[in-house]
Amino acid sequence: MPSYDFRCRECGHDFELRLSMSAYTDGEGRVCPKCDSEEVERTWTAANVITSRSRSTSPSPGCGSSGFT
Repeated sequence: MPSYDFRCRECGHDFELRLSMSAYTDGEGRVCPKCDSEEVERTWTAANVITSRSRSTSPSPGCGSSGFT
């Protein structure tokens, strides 16, 4: 189940909710846990992505000039 970040327009509280995609689409469950207001807006947060590859800018050996096989 995806999690969504929200901010309450009434009290300014930032919170995260785990909602099914259908509940999110239908607008269900969007209530501030601090003040019980339904006046909430979705906020966006940056995601950190960590890969197992090194940060080398040169292609891996045997992958050709494009870096792909």
